[in-house]
Amino acid sequence: MKSTIINLLGLILICALGSCDLKDTKADNIIENPLLGNWANTDTNSNSAFAYTFFANGTFGSARVITNPSTNEVVDYLYYATGVFTLEGNQLSLFFQEIYEHDDSQVQYPDPTDLTLTGQTSEELLTISFDNNNQELTFNFQPCAPNENCATEISFERVPVEWCGTPSPS
Repeated sequence: MKSTIINLLGLILICALGSCDLKDTKADNIIENPLLGNWANTDTNSNSAFAYTFFANGTFGSARVITNPSTNEVVDYLYYATGVFTLEGNQLSLFFQEIYEHDDSQVQYPDPTDLTLTGQTSEELLTISFDNNNQELTFNFQPCAPNENCATEISFERVPVEWCGTPSPS
């Protein structure tokens, strides 16, 4: 079931956002590392998925979606963001340049272009680790401040089909 959701989510995102190529055609921009590609964290209990796509040119996209439990089709985008990343050893820096959010809990947005651009930017500094022959990725976040509600770690699985969370980088 989890694999089916990931596969269908990937295929739907391809159709919704266009095709992509994980290899940048400019040789000087190629970043050889296991982070490149497509990663998803799914919650089959709530039919939601959180995904990242990392491109060789140093850009990334992320999305949180809700799927139909019967068809596994994406029915709602809750969040979508694009930005740039740097990776030095196991230290990952994510700079979110464009953040889009769902602005109406009563309406479903089946396309990320329906979301509202927030005008905000943000940066995350985290440590990453890989397991299972680079098929599992874990984000370990900085410690939370007192009384702050934040995650300490999130795990992702490499998506088994080629799909994109963002349009192909230009």
